[in-house]
Amino acid sequence: MIVEEFKVAFAGEIADAIARLSRRYSVTDDEMAAAFFASAKKYLPDSISDAGADENKAVVGEFIASLNLDDLCLALACAKGDDAAWEDFFHDYRAYLNGIARAHTNDSSKAEQLADSTFAELYGLRETEGERISKFSFYSGRGSLKGWLRAVVFQLSADSHRQSNRYVQTEEDEDLDRLAKPIELERHHLPEITFVRDRYRAAVADALRRAFTQLNSKEGLLLAYYYCDEMTLREIGRVFNVHEASISRWIAKTNKHVRKLVEKNLAAEHGFKRREIAEAIELAAQQLDISAKEYLFEALPADRKAGKAAEGA
Repeated sequence: MIVEEFKVAFAGEIADAIARLSRRYSVTDDEMAAAFFASAKKYLPDSISDAGADENKAVVGEFIASLNLDDLCLALACAKGDDAAWEDFFHDYRAYLNGIARAHTNDSSKAEQLADSTFAELYGLRETEGERISKFSFYSGRGSLKGWLRAVVFQLSADSHRQSNRYVQTEEDEDLDRLAKPIELERHHLPEITFVRDRYRAAVADALRRAFTQLNSKEGLLLAYYYCDEMTLREIGRVFNVHEASISRWIAKTNKHVRKLVEKNLAAEHGFKRREIAEAIELAAQQLDISAKEYLFEALPADRKAGKAAEGA
């Protein structure tokens, strides 16, 4: 069954579920139906494949009715970048995420940084075929949004490559599988692998340095406040006189811009092909000791660097 067939087969159940939503934001009927289909396909693949049977139809219908509809709609709206949804999400879940983060770090400053990183991931730090991928797009509505968010924070706290001084990140779990092969080859071809690793490291470091100098003043200031000064989203929001939700989106967009610049510089300055660019960035994010924060500091205007040096004196 495809999504269009699903919409026809369960038109009544879909309409009933949508009618129970407290707030729609910018989410359309088709988008809600597609989300119902994705969830049912994930959890009830056999019933979906033979939805014509009365028993299976009843099972799928009950499943749709059991979803956390308001949570799912909010997640869909946030994934779309709906400003009203993001404002509500920050208002309703900011304190909750901070609480989870504190439970994982036992440090208020690190907890707030972890919560900020979570918001950035939820907004989306990468693109696939030109589309921004928000972590919200993976929420199925099956469990509560709070429970799902708890799992997201746990994952982020466990992933070393998502620490605050990382700007070049991998493309989720499938990248780990692709990295397994070169790691395994290292046992038998250590000199060759070492040479490639050194070449990748030098190229990514140079591309990252260039990328930071290519940012506009606002982008550079945002990253400097967040990564060098270690200010929270709320503190940066006060500087720009905007809500912290806006700062989270701005930082996520700037991180994405940095990655695009790194990719462009690897191609233009080092002659890397598409496959080499992907491999170099994956390896840099996972294994190479590249201090993005140091390179960002190097790119700061002279007066900013002088101020930071005075603070450290």
